[in-house]
Amino acid sequence: MESRAATSAPIDSERAGFGAWYGLFVLILTSMVGNAIPQVMLLVTEAIKADLDLSDIQIGALRGIAVTLVVAIASYPISWLADRTGRRPIYAACILIWSLGAAATAMAGSYGALFACAMAIAAGEAVLGPVTFSIIPDLFQEKQRMIANSIFFISQLLGISAGLAIGGALVGGIAEHHAELPAGLAALAPWRLALMAMALPAIALIPMVLLIPLRKAKRDRPAADAGSGSVLSFLQAHPRTLFPVFIGFGAIAAANFTVFGWMAIAIVRLFDADPAAVGIRLSQVFAVGSIGGVVAANLLVRMISARAGDLTPGRVAQIGALVALLLCCLYPFARSPDGFYMIATAQIAASFGGLVLSPTLTQALAPAEIRTRLLAIAGLFYTLFGALSPVLVGAISDALGAAPFNLLQAMLIVALPGFAGGAILLRYSERGLPRTLAAVRA
Repeated sequence: MESRAATSAPIDSERAGFGAWYGLFVLILTSMVGNAIPQVMLLVTEAIKADLDLSDIQIGALRGIAVTLVVAIASYPISWLADRTGRRPIYAACILIWSLGAAATAMAGSYGALFACAMAIAAGEAVLGPVTFSIIPDLFQEKQRMIANSIFFISQLLGISAGLAIGGALVGGIAEHHAELPAGLAALAPWRLALMAMALPAIALIPMVLLIPLRKAKRDRPAADAGSGSVLSFLQAHPRTLFPVFIGFGAIAAANFTVFGWMAIAIVRLFDADPAAVGIRLSQVFAVGSIGGVVAANLLVRMISARAGDLTPGRVAQIGALVALLLCCLYPFARSPDGFYMIATAQIAASFGGLVLSPTLTQALAPAEIRTRLLAIAGLFYTLFGALSPVLVGAISDALGAAPFNLLQAMLIVALPGFAGGAILLRYSERGLPRTLAAVRA
C-alpha cells in the first residue's frame, strides 16, 4: 500500500499543471510500448511458426484464446488490486509482468511455453484499459478530463500504426545486423532478439509510472468502503444507468469493429481488388476517420453542453451511433472501392466520435474508490461483444452462401442492430443518470 507521503504534490488547480501532463505522457508512452509487443509478435509469427513447427490452429489459439480470454478474466482482479492497494504500483507491476512475459517468449522452446508466455503478456496488458482510464481522473479535474481522454484515445489509435512501424524497424534492423552481433546474441534467432528488446523499456517505464503525481493523494490509497461488496451494491443501486451505458457502448464498439474488421475482405471479394492496396487505403481511412471523429465529437460537446449539461457525453455518443448506422446503409450502393472508402471514412468518424465519450461518461459514473473495477466491468462488454460479433458475421455469411454480396449483408445484419441498440440504451440510461451522478459527487 502506498503511503500518503509517496504521492507528490497534489494537483488541485483549476487548470492541469505539469504533473498532470507528465502523467498523461507516461500513460500514453507505456500504452504504446505495451501495444507494440503484440505487433512485434504478429510480424515474427511466421518465423516462430517455422522454428517451433506450429500449425495455423495453434497460431490462432495463441492470438485468440491466450490473449482475449485472459484479458477478459484478468482485468477485474487486477482492477480490484488497483482500487485496494494503489493504482500506480499495480500499473508498474503489470509492466513488469508483460516485460518478463516478452523476455520469456524469446526463450520459449515449445508451444506450451509460448502459450504460457502469451498469457502472461496478456495478463499484464489487461491493465492498459481500466487502470489507465482510472488514473486519468486522478490527474485532471472534470472540466479537462474529456480532452485528456481524447488525447489518450487518439494516441491509442495512432499507436497501432506506430507499433507496426516500430516493430517492423526493430525486426528489420536485427535481421540486417544479425551477423554483426556478439556470438552469444548471434546464436539466437532474430525473432527471439526482437522480443527480448521489447522487454527492455520496462527499466525506464516502471520508475516513470511510480513518479506520476496524483491530484488527490487519498485516491491512490485503499478506501475503507472499497471492498468487493461496494461494487455490487453500487451496481444494484444504479442498474438503470450503469448497465445501459456499459452495454450500449459495448454494442456500438462491436458494431464499429465488425464493419471495419471485415471491410477489407468485403472489398476484395466484391471488386476483386488487390489486398495490399486495400490494406494501405484502409489504414488511411482509419487514421483520417478516427482522428476526425474525435475532433468533431469535442466540438459537438462544446456546442451542446450548455443545453444538455451532464447528458452531453451520452447525447454525442447517440448522435455518432445513429449517423454511423445511416452511413452503413449506404455501403450496398457503393460501386467501387473508392465509394467504400468514402463511406467508411465518414462512418469511422461517426463511430469513434461517439466512442471517445465512453471513458469520460464511465469515469463520471464511478466513485473513486471503485472506479477501476467499474471500468473493468464496462470493458468486459467490449471484449465479449467484440469477440462474438466476428463469429456471427462469419456464420451468417456461410449460411447465406458464397456470393460476394452476402458477406456485406452479414456485416450489416450484425452491425446495424449494434448501432441502433447502443443509441437506444444510452438514451434509456438518461433516466437514472442525474441520480447516479449525484450519488457519485456526494
